[in-house]
Amino acid sequence: MASPPNWLSQFVNAATAHIHTHDVLSPLGCHYQQVDDVWEITVFASRTEIVGGAEDGRSRHSYFDVDVKGVIELLSHVEGIAWQAQAQDQFDELGAHLAVEGRYDDKQVWLRITSTSPERFDPGRRAIVNQHQFEETW
Repeated sequence: MASPPNWLSQFVNAATAHIHTHDVLSPLGCHYQQVDDVWEITVFASRTEIVGGAEDGRSRHSYFDVDVKGVIELLSHVEGIAWQAQAQDQFDELGAHLAVEGRYDDKQVWLRITSTSPERFDPGRRAIVNQHQFEETW
């Protein structure tokens, strides 16, 4: 995939500054695409794979809050804000997420911040229990 445009990187970095962790936040992922004149942007915290110990092989999600007011203040015009509480069906890989639609500079954006990482993405971090350390995998 080509590198994102500069404005998109700036917007995502500004939006992720409003994600506040309750633990050590795992790496953040971003998926984007332009559909007609709308930039669809999805941000998510990766899963952490446990290595060693009683929970070896399991994955955990990061615990975080989103400063919604801070995110919407990034937009020059807000058209909609929504919270989807759970996956709509078995094909809805975003599941629970915050959605904000509006304009960033002169671009139409639809930002979604998911509560968990979509399953198709591998864990972005490993917690190596016996060594008491984290290893970033992406």
